[in-house]
Amino acid sequence: MLYTINLAQDSSPDNPYLSNTLLQKIEENLKNKKKIILYLNKRWAHSSLICDDCHDLSNCERCDLSLNVHHHPPKLMCHFCGFEKSLPVSCEACKWWNLRKVGTGTQQIEESLKSLFPKNSIFRFDADSVKNKWEKQKALETLRSADVIIGTKMITTGFDFKSVWLIWVILLEQELAVPKYDIEERVYSNINQLIGRWERNWEKTETIIQTFIPNNENIKNIIESNYKEFFVETLKERKLFDYPPFSEMVTLEYRDKNKEKAENFIKMIENKLKIEDTKNEYDITLVAKPMRRYNQYHYRMILKWKNIRSFLEKIKYEIMKNGNLIVIFE
Repeated sequence: MLYTINLAQDSSPDNPYLSNTLLQKIEENLKNKKKIILYLNKRWAHSSLICDDCHDLSNCERCDLSLNVHHHPPKLMCHFCGFEKSLPVSCEACKWWNLRKVGTGTQQIEESLKSLFPKNSIFRFDADSVKNKWEKQKALETLRSADVIIGTKMITTGFDFKSVWLIWVILLEQELAVPKYDIEERVYSNINQLIGRWERNWEKTETIIQTFIPNNENIKNIIESNYKEFFVETLKERKLFDYPPFSEMVTLEYRDKNKEKAENFIKMIENKLKIEDTKNEYDITLVAKPMRRYNQYHYRMILKWKNIRSFLEKIKYEIMKNGNLIVIFE
């Protein structure tokens, strides 16, 4: 059985991302000694902007990917191409004022459930709780005895648990907000893989998707297992935004501890490629703001169009010479 719960209508006072129905189902299953899987493919809180009236999800004008809420200063930003715009006061689709910032992570869900069900074994299974081989082995032992497992995508592959009677997807739209051009296909695959793991054990598992946007086409296609419609719509979007297979796509990323050096280098590559693009054929997008990871600044540039590999020959020397320049084919 697979169906949705509208969080806008069934939100618990204990946590806006845990519905009253979910808490009731957890209590029932715990009484009957049945295992529960809660799936949320985010470790930390991550905010998107959603309209409560028309269920519109604010998307990037360049990428058709979900924009993320930033608070200082208040704005919406695409984590893929760097596009920014001011935080709207009303929905751009239906013009109503009921906008909601949505985002949570496995850590926050774990804390809420432990306070609500202090006598039960609740285990969070993600990259923070399992960092090495020894921790993984220890986690496997804990997983078998845990009453409630809160897991990211790690839980969908390589594990077989007995007596799983409830699978609950906490906030599917949050996964749709990940800045990847093929994120819709990944989400569709993840959910079907999650469901399929326990169907193979011939257990009558109940699967429920919690969301603020139950009328979203991607979510409806997952619920209805309508792969054909999903495939057709996805291809239309890819064609509209020149994503593969209608064009080739590559990300150039330069990393350095020196912010100015990293910025100057990626701008030099951008200028060189634009000079070489004499017919103005290629979509060359420089992501203005860097990411900072492990004390390094990551500056990125996205290229789209045909014959990207031959075009990259123009900067072959820079690619071969600089170990800090990473080329990622999408």
